Amino acid sequence: MNKITYNIGFSTIVILVGVILETLDIGSSEFLGFNSVGNWLVYVGLVGLAILAIRSIAKKERKVDERMLFIANKANRVTFLVVIIGSFVIMVWDGIQRIAMPYSLFMSYFVCGAILAYVIAYKVLLRMY
Repeated sequence: MNKITYNIGFSTIVILVGVILETLDIGSSEFLGFNSVGNWLVYVGLVGLAILAIRSIAKKERKVDERMLFIANKANRVTFLVVIIGSFVIMVWDGIQRIAMPYSLFMSYFVCGAILAYVIAYKVLLRMY
């Protein structure tokens, strides 16, 4: 069996364990920003399947040169700075006025924002260099 089959099987098992835990109401306390451990496991399994689907769709032979590695490294630095500065601004904002959004929803938006910051930084740096 190949790596893709193992990844699909693992993601499916994680989703099933999450559904079972959620159905039996085991681990119902808040876990890493999610309402329960079951919700977190379902989320991780679905993200695993989504990443696998994206990789299989965009499977091309790409030649990576030093320029692309340089740009990716710079984009990682910019994204790290955006996340750190964004976290600081959010902490100050939360101290001034409470954020009335569930933590799990807030963190999912924050992670999507970090990914978006990386994509934008990469595209901008790609045009600059």
